[in-house]
Amino acid sequence: MQTKMKIRTGIDLWMTVLLLLLMAYQITGQELHEWFGAGMLLLFLFHNILNRKWYGNLFKGKYGLLRVIQTAVNFSVLITMLCLGLSGIVMRAMYLWNILP
Repeated sequence: MQTKMKIRTGIDLWMTVLLLLLMAYQITGQELHEWFGAGMLLLFLFHNILNRKWYGNLFKGKYGLLRVIQTAVNFSVLITMLCLGLSGIVMRAMYLWNILP
């Protein structure tokens, strides 16, 4: 397996592990949840950087129903992850500035 493919697979594996840990909030607690969320955001951004060719191929080829649905789902996940990351950063900043309890 090529080095780039090993890196991609490792990132995807760690994202899966972090997703499971993020869903275990009652077990991990708030502080670990925040750290796991920050790690997930960084891995997600790195994942998108490594797969940037996908964005370059968006306007190539034919768009059938399946490709339209897959592209819509991918962009929905992108927007959702960016909003979750931003809201987590804002909430943490507000907590540090004693705006949130």
